[in-house]
Amino acid sequence: MSVTIKSTSRAIVEDFRCNAFFKAKFVILLFRIANYLARRSNVTLILGLPFIAFYILISDWVMGIEIPVKTNIGKGLTIYHGFGLVINGFSVIGDYCVLRHGVTIGNITRADGTLTGAPIVGNRVEFGANSIALGEIRIGDGARIGAGAVLLSSLAPHAVAVGVPARALEKDKT
Repeated sequence: MSVTIKSTSRAIVEDFRCNAFFKAKFVILLFRIANYLARRSNVTLILGLPFIAFYILISDWVMGIEIPVKTNIGKGLTIYHGFGLVINGFSVIGDYCVLRHGVTIGNITRADGTLTGAPIVGNRVEFGANSIALGEIRIGDGARIGAGAVLLSSLAPHAVAVGVPARALEKDKT
């Protein structure tokens, strides 16, 4: 996906529309600008290093929200009480996803020391507080991960996952 001023501007507008709280709007605005600078070209990356460092300082160290600058995140990201939020830089997150405090989206270190890939998250996926998605998994569009769930396997679209390790709830057959 190409990063342009137009796509970044549209994402910022949608992010602001989806977030009610100043902290989330501020962190996502900083992320979008740093993401544009880091992913557009090597020139913008080098020229943008002071801003990227500022973003890392404010977001990671002050606000407690760790979203690496090159992470591919769709428009309309919503963050509620984001403290403790950690996203692996190789994750891909779709449009209009909801992340709450304590969410971790990352990879796993195998017994031999190698790392798995990171989750690929579909559109309109909602993560409950302190939920975790680990490994090279796919989370389908419209899925929901319950609070405190630890998701280690792929999740079908519109499924609801709960528990440790997470399991998909069966749909009501009425």
